[in-house]
Amino acid sequence: MELANLGWAAPASGDGGGLDKFLSQLPDPMRPYLWQVIFVITLLVALHWILKLGFYKSISRTMSDREDALSAGSDTKAKAAVLVEARQREYREKLKDLRAKAAAHRKSLSDAATAQKQAMVDEARAKAAGRRKAAMEALAAETAQAKQDLVAQADQLAEAMASRLMQQA
Repeated sequence: MELANLGWAAPASGDGGGLDKFLSQLPDPMRPYLWQVIFVITLLVALHWILKLGFYKSISRTMSDREDALSAGSDTKAKAAVLVEARQREYREKLKDLRAKAAAHRKSLSDAATAQKQAMVDEARAKAAGRRKAAMEALAAETAQAKQDLVAQADQLAEAMASRLMQQA
């Protein structure tokens, strides 16, 4: 830092030729010569172009290829996501239709079972009504028979009593 400050501060001292004085004060290995400066500048420019055309170009190409591959992958992923969403929507619609069909089929089975149950109940009621009617007719017939038997027994008993009373009298 002191050397740099010396080089820049020398013109302010009024001696004139501050940079020339600074360069003359440098030891020989540190003193720049024009041909060395031109060689270093040429070497730096050559290295820059060699690296730019050789190394940086291949790296840039590799990076752009990777970026293209990544964007292609993300495009493929987006297309796949759209396709998956479309298929899921289609499956949901099919599932909804199938559930509606299953509900309709279940309702028709329930209606058929209800109708069959009602038919069986009606048939059982008809049979029970037939049995009840037959039982009522049988009971009426037995009642009529029992009435006739009672009347006949009462008549016999009355005749037996009357004939006994007549015998006693």
